[in-house]
Amino acid sequence: MNWIAKLKSPFADGLGSLFQDCQHASRLQSEALDHRLTPLQRIGLRCHLALCKWCRRYGEQIRFLRVAARKYGEDQVDPGEGGLSAEARKRILEKLQSLGE
Repeated sequence: MNWIAKLKSPFADGLGSLFQDCQHASRLQSEALDHRLTPLQRIGLRCHLALCKWCRRYGEQIRFLRVAARKYGEDQVDPGEGGLSAEARKRILEKLQSLGE
């Protein structure tokens, strides 16, 4: 009976990634923005997205936010305005160095 459990476990793990809950699917969508998913993860995510309109909508939103942040993020922020004073930077640096000791 033990050998059946050993065969069943990898098979069940593989099927488990095909039938995902929304939390797992949203995590995979976020990961897919940073690196390529494994084939099993991609198939499982596509199966979930085919059935779940909320996760499809979430995926559209995070892709939009990523494009918007890349396109407009650097243009809108001027590091010279509202930055820290030299004195504040010095205090922060001293505090960080004292924590590291």
